Parts: sequence; C-alpha cells; structure tokens
Amino acid sequence: MRIRLAFCALLALALFDGASAQAQSLAELRTTLQAALQRNLGRSMLGGALPHVDLRTGTLTRFYPTENHQVILKMGEIYVMCSTLVSEDGREALVDYYITQSDGRFGVIRTEIDNRAPLRALMEAGHATRLE
Repeated sequence: MRIRLAFCALLALALFDGASAQAQSLAELRTTLQAALQRNLGRSMLGGALPHVDLRTGTLTRFYPTENHQVILKMGEIYVMCSTLVSEDGREALVDYYITQSDGRFGVIRTEIDNRAPLRALMEAGHATRLE
C-alpha cells in the first residue's frame, strides 16, 4: 500500500512538473517571439512609424503600433503574431507578422497589413492553430 501511495505521489509530482515546465516554455517562447517582433519593428520603422505601400494604389501610409494582441498562432515551424496599428488620420489596421526560426534565431519573414483573408483561410483549413 505504501509503495502504491508513493508511486502515485511521484506520478502526480511528475505530471505537475511537466505542466509547469510546459507553461514556462510557452512563456519563454512568447517572450522570444515578442523580442523578435520588436527587433523587426525597430529595423522597419522610420521616424517612429511603420511605412506601408499599398501595391494597388501606390499610396504610402505611415502606421503607428498601438496594441499587441495576446493570441499567437502556429503553422508548423511558423508563428503568427498580430497587432493593431493606427494611421496618421486615425484609421486602424490589423497587422499579422509571420515569424520563423533559422540558425537558432527567430525573425519576421512576412508582414501582412490590412490583409487578414489569407490568415483566415489558413485557420479555416486547420493549418494555423492557436498556440496554447
């Protein structure tokens, strides 16, 4: 009986430690991805704004980051982080940053501003899922 009780206690401890380690590694991953995103923004911003050219109209819009969303999506080796930007005239736009890892370092490989349709299609097809 004592052996069974001791085994159950060890099993519960192992499960708790595993869940704790998973939560910690998720927090570490989130922090690492946010740092990669900040590095990318630091390199991409000009005069405190993220310039964006609309390839249909040729219009240049300067966007300013206002809010990072907490949800992170995963597609195989790619992560997607989202945020809200605001233009000089106050128009809000959603931006999706596609991030992956190479040589032990994460970097943004694609940025989609006000173009949520491709990400929605990936989610509906089950290719992009919420990281939890």
